[in-house]
Amino acid sequence: MFKTAVTFVREQIGLKRVLLVVAAAMLAIAGYVLFTKLRVIDWSKVWEAISQIGPTTLIIAGLFTAAAYTTLTVYDYFATRTIGRDDIPYPACAIGSFTSYSIAHNLGATVFTAAVVRYLVYSRYQITGPQVVKICFIAGLTFWLGNATVLGLGFVLEPEVVTPVVQRIGIDGNIVRVVGLAILAALVGWLVFVSVPRQFGSGAWVIKLPSAKLTGLQMVIGVVDLAFCSAILYVLLMAMPHAPPAPFVAVAVIFCSAMLLGFATHAPGAAGAFEATLLVALPPLGFTAEAVVAAFILFRLYYFIGPFVLALLLVAIRELASGHGSLDHLKESMAVIRQAEAQQEAAKEAAKQGAKPGPAE
Repeated sequence: MFKTAVTFVREQIGLKRVLLVVAAAMLAIAGYVLFTKLRVIDWSKVWEAISQIGPTTLIIAGLFTAAAYTTLTVYDYFATRTIGRDDIPYPACAIGSFTSYSIAHNLGATVFTAAVVRYLVYSRYQITGPQVVKICFIAGLTFWLGNATVLGLGFVLEPEVVTPVVQRIGIDGNIVRVVGLAILAALVGWLVFVSVPRQFGSGAWVIKLPSAKLTGLQMVIGVVDLAFCSAILYVLLMAMPHAPPAPFVAVAVIFCSAMLLGFATHAPGAAGAFEATLLVALPPLGFTAEAVVAAFILFRLYYFIGPFVLALLLVAIRELASGHGSLDHLKESMAVIRQAEAQQEAAKEAAKQGAKPGPAE
């Protein structure tokens, strides 16, 4: 019955439409929660809390931001090696990863935006549209494996962190721990699955999944990245007046949940769902709502706004230095990625009909 329902949704309604409706519903709920929380905020206390943060805390938060984005550069380095593009050097991978994530995080529609920016950077290495899509897939897989690992461990070790959020619908700490164990079991199952060579797709769309050893490395990369990101928010929260002795693992679990919900809405900068989740989940740890607002304002400056401005400057300088007509190159990049997406959909449709898909250019 479940398989029949999934087939009906995919063929008659379309998964993209369903996901769009779900994302819109999540964004609407997040907007309502955020509105109700922010309208009772004492903004004078927010600005006072921000003004009391010392330079040492600001420097440490900046260092954690730099460490987080440095870890992100490994995503693309790992992905390019996985698809066999060893000729793309690390500096190019670093620029491609930093600019694509910084820009995509802020503009929304992350999958498409990140692919376009990556093509802008990697096109000088004669990269193809399908290869860019593969890089995005492998990098995205690293992100999701890291998140799953953090949430699985967090739900098992600190189930009470999310209990105040979900207990309204009858879910207690024991169920949260069971969910965490299920996530960890799924990760173990994935490691077993890729313990033998696995690949999917055909022609130019063949993607070889990383081996179990490399998948373990992916998990480590993702966890390290999320740990640095969580640390930015954590040091800002702990610098707030009368901050409680909250454990880092608890804040990390809440942070990852907030980011995932934010990205699921496809809103620019994960805006709305990210802040709403923090305002619901952090006060039970002892933080005031004003402290949470002050912390996420600063976090946005560090992790979203600052890198976004720097990435735009870096892309502009790189385009001008390369001699490309920047606007023409951007249009070309968008066209290549859209063509690659169309070819991918055509290949999937051909595979469903039992036909052999034609080669992608």
